[in-house]
Amino acid sequence: MTRRRQLGLKWALSIAVLLVSIGGAWALVATKDEPPRADKPLEGTLVEVIEVQGNRHEVELHAKGTVVPAKEVVLQTELGGRVIWQSPELVPGGRFEEGQPILKIDARDYKLAVESFRSQVNRAKLDLRLEARRGEVAKREWNAFGEIDASEDQRALAQREPQLEASRLALKAAQSSLKKAELDLARTTLRAPFNAMVVSESVDTGQLLSPQTAVARLVGTDQYHVQVSVPVVSLRTMNVRSGDEPGSEVSVVQRVGQETIERKGELIRKLPDLDPGGAMARILVSIEDPLGDGEGLPLLLGSFVDVAVAAAPIENAVRVPRGALHNGRDVYVMNDDDLLEIRTVQIAWTEPDSVLVSGGLEPDERVVISRIPTPIPNMLLRTAGQEPATEAESPSEPAAAAIP
Repeated sequence: MTRRRQLGLKWALSIAVLLVSIGGAWALVATKDEPPRADKPLEGTLVEVIEVQGNRHEVELHAKGTVVPAKEVVLQTELGGRVIWQSPELVPGGRFEEGQPILKIDARDYKLAVESFRSQVNRAKLDLRLEARRGEVAKREWNAFGEIDASEDQRALAQREPQLEASRLALKAAQSSLKKAELDLARTTLRAPFNAMVVSESVDTGQLLSPQTAVARLVGTDQYHVQVSVPVVSLRTMNVRSGDEPGSEVSVVQRVGQETIERKGELIRKLPDLDPGGAMARILVSIEDPLGDGEGLPLLLGSFVDVAVAAAPIENAVRVPRGALHNGRDVYVMNDDDLLEIRTVQIAWTEPDSVLVSGGLEPDERVVISRIPTPIPNMLLRTAGQEPATEAESPSEPAAAAIP
C-alpha cells in the first residue's frame, strides 16, 4: 500500500469517528427528559426595623453656660482717713457674713465731731427753753395792757413767737448735724453688705484713704448665676420664674479633672438680647449654695459648664434614632406590604442620640434603622427570619426592578 493511500485512510477514519460522536451527542440531548421547573424566590433587601410608639416624652435642652456672680460690688470708703485695722479675711478668697467688719478707719476726728454737735444740740435745747419762758412773760405783759389796736404780726412779734420758732429750727438743725456726725462715725467701720467672698483687695493697715477709694471687690456667696446660650426657637418650651410659679428646673455640671461638680438651679430670666458670638438667645439660671458649704468642690466663677434645662413635655411624639434619619428630615418605613416608603417627618425635639417626631409617622409602624445602599420607593424589603416572597406574589414593577 502506498504512503498516500495510508494517509487518506487515516483521514477517513478520523472524520468517521467525529461524525459518530456528534451524532451520539445529539441523540442524548434529543432523548433527555426536561427537568421540572421551580419558582425562584424573590429575596428583598435585608433590613433591620423597629416598631415606633407615640408617647409623652420628658425632654431636656442640653447647652453650655458660663458661671457669673449674682451679686458683685466694688467696695469703697465713704470717708477719708487712715486704716487702723483690717480683717484677716480681707484677702482673695476670704469670706464675710453680712454686716461683719472688714476694716476700720481712724475715728478720733469723727468722735470729736459727734461731741461738738451733741453740745450744740444741748445748747439749742437750752435756748429753746429760755425762749419759751420769754414768750410766756411777753404774753402776760400783752394781756395786761388789755385791748390794743394792733395787727396779727405785731401781736406775734410782741409775744416773741418768731423767736420761739427760730429756736425750734436751730434745735432741729443741731440734731440733724449730730445725726450726720454719728453716721460718719459709724461709717469709719466698713462692713460686708451681704454674705460675700473677696475676689481682690487693694488696701493695707496704715494706708491713708480718701473718699470713694476702692477697697475690695466682693461677690455674693449665697447665689451664682449661669448665662446659657440656647436656640431662639427653644425659648417657647421653657418656663421662667413668675411670682409663686417656679421656673424650669436646671441641672448644672462642671467637670474638674476626674471629678464632677453638680448643682441644681432654676430658670429665672430670659435675657433681652442675643449672644454677641452668634444668633443665640440667652437665659439666666440661678444656683443656690454654689460653694456647697465645704461638701465637695465649689462651683467656680467664670467656668464653662454643661447645662440641662427641663423643657415642656412633648405629647404623642415618636422617638427615632438619629441613625434612621436621612437628609435631615426623611425616614425609611417598611409598610404592611414589606415595601419601602420614604417619609418626610416633622421633628419636634432633637436629642444627642435620637429625635422626637411629632408628624409623619403613626404608632406601630416599622422604621428602618439599617443602611440601604440604594433606596428606591416601593422596593421589596425583608427582615431576619422572614420567608422570601415567591414570583406568584407579583411584586410591583419598581420593587421587582430593585431586587438584587
